[in-house]
Amino acid sequence: MDKTDERELEDFVDKIMDETILESPSSNFTDTIMSQIVETEMKASIEYKPLMPKSVLVFLCIVLVGLTGYLASDYSLDNETWFGNGQVDLFFERILAWPQILSSSKITMYAVLFFGLLFLIQIPWLKRYFDNSWMLR
Repeated sequence: MDKTDERELEDFVDKIMDETILESPSSNFTDTIMSQIVETEMKASIEYKPLMPKSVLVFLCIVLVGLTGYLASDYSLDNETWFGNGQVDLFFERILAWPQILSSSKITMYAVLFFGLLFLIQIPWLKRYFDNSWMLR
């Protein structure tokens, strides 16, 4: 637009604004508007569900107790010499010797490390996804 066209448009708008009268809202304007506003329903709260169900926790506890019982029976905890004659070293030698007994190739080790890394990356990604989808922020 040219400056003259803009000036003519501005003059026209000023003339129209001068001719109109100032209107005021009715006395019940606020009540009318407020009656039209619909309250948003509260979303049903999301029930907390733990990451691991109770059955898995119970299973892990049973396995832990069973493993402890197996190790205790294998190394005869009833004997008082278990603590006195250096059998503690034998106990830990047998527990800590499993990596030497287990042999695996480099490819297997790289695969385990790779999947472990992917698992660690997946945790924050899933947390962000669930935070966004459930709007928990």
